[in-house]
Amino acid sequence: MEAILLVGGLGTRLLPLTKAVPKPLIPLANVPFVERTVRWLRDAGIDHVILSVHYNAEQFQQHFTEHPLDVKLSFAIEAQPLGTGGAIKNCEPFLRSSRCLIFNGDIFTNLRLPDMLAAHRQAGAQVSIALTEVEDPSKYGVIETDTQGRIHTFTEKPPRELARSRDINAGVYIFERSVFDHFPTGACSVERDIFPQLLANGIPLYGYHEQPYWTDLGTPGDYLQAHRDILARKVYIPVEYRELAPGFWIGQQVEIADDALIRPPVILGDGVRIAGNATVGPQVVLGTGVQIGHDALVEDSIIWEGATILPESVVRGCIFGREAQVSGIVIDALCEDRGKLESPTP
Repeated sequence: MEAILLVGGLGTRLLPLTKAVPKPLIPLANVPFVERTVRWLRDAGIDHVILSVHYNAEQFQQHFTEHPLDVKLSFAIEAQPLGTGGAIKNCEPFLRSSRCLIFNGDIFTNLRLPDMLAAHRQAGAQVSIALTEVEDPSKYGVIETDTQGRIHTFTEKPPRELARSRDINAGVYIFERSVFDHFPTGACSVERDIFPQLLANGIPLYGYHEQPYWTDLGTPGDYLQAHRDILARKVYIPVEYRELAPGFWIGQQVEIADDALIRPPVILGDGVRIAGNATVGPQVVLGTGVQIGHDALVEDSIIWEGATILPESVVRGCIFGREAQVSGIVIDALCEDRGKLESPTP
């Protein structure tokens, strides 16, 4: 089976972290998220992944050239933004089979794809949409189904008090190839244009109900929470390093001063250096080559490769980009790649 992975967005909600790197290439537990997604699709039986790319498309091509995976990859490049529907249609020339999976590139989930495929076949669906239930559906596309799971209404981002369901579009679809005949040429939205039109034309659309782990990595808060959930083992993903003690993952050539304190759960990437009397954790991920200065405190934060936390700094609830340099007391802050963030110490 084949999959289309929609990774062409600008990632504006994650600025300034996405100024230099597309959102799907930001690290999740020190591995680019798009690479984790492709691995997950491969392990679910997908043998061909088509990446729909636009913003910094060459970065995706370069990454997978340097980090090849044992799955066929194709790149469908949008010369200009086409919307979710246009991006999907733009991938059609690369398809070889009569059915495909479609996946929004900023969705982090452990959905059981083989079970969704089985339900799709059993229902005789032309389109299956994974659904997840949320407390507040007003930020999402709300979907109502009948008792058999057939979809009968779509409402895109309704006011919370008017939402007729708490089931939302989870951004994972299965399409029969014939559905592509209903797409117009040019830009369009699969959520606002294509799905309602298919429904109006009597095409059988079904919702797949499961309650997996699911989050949209589109905001700093969601990104940080996903790491908290990984570290707390609320969701399983492979961690690249050995687990030295429960919740303490450590890479190669890590240097930790004898009087430094590590408070799990933490992930320390290759070449991390933690100086004397520093405290790291809990809920911290340090990328390759991160340096923590003496007497520094780092809690509940994600720090990308090559960044430096200067001595005596206090860092809580932060996300810092590659090769960033941070000093002082910094709470709930972001810093772009190679940026400098200075806050006065008391």
